[in-house]
Amino acid sequence: MEVIRLLAKALDENCYVVREDERITIIDPGYGVSTELAAFEDKKHLRALLTHGHADHIFDLDQIETDEIIIHPMDKPMLLDAEKSFLNLFGKNALLLGGKKVLSTEVLRDRWKCLHTPGHTEGSCCFLFDERFLFSGDTVFSASVGRTDLPGGDHDQMTSSINRLKELFTKMPDLIVFPGHGRQTTARIILRENPFFM
Repeated sequence: MEVIRLLAKALDENCYVVREDERITIIDPGYGVSTELAAFEDKKHLRALLTHGHADHIFDLDQIETDEIIIHPMDKPMLLDAEKSFLNLFGKNALLLGGKKVLSTEVLRDRWKCLHTPGHTEGSCCFLFDERFLFSGDTVFSASVGRTDLPGGDHDQMTSSINRLKELFTKMPDLIVFPGHGRQTTARIILRENPFFM
């Protein structure tokens, strides 16, 4: 198993590639990563996992050859609406997904778990892999949390999501956290240094 970080430099967003024995999972394919992701489009089962539906996390989704796309149902409309996802602000229309299967996060099994963490968007999620890694999207960063002042954001929901994550981090302090922006960190460091978790 291997986690590879690709930086979508135009919007400073982190895309992650998780290589497992049976498949490759691409998390949040942002603006400009499709060229690098082409190297992973081999014979393995390839899927895209989206922490939420904002443009900087989905921009290149329709340029990669995935077998399936997984997103929380509450953020699924963003894939089809350039205004809701803010794709229009970057000169792009709604994604052209063709016949690609778009599935709910409820399909995740085995080594993958979805934690619904609304606040940044209604369908924001964190993905726990192998009880060792957390892909937190724009819910939590090393020293901050996602903004709640955009459409679909909610301060009270974010507070509830932070409290849930605080419980998880307390139980699993060695958890490695891969955020949607910025450097990777650990649950222990977030509990100690992130002011929103103190």
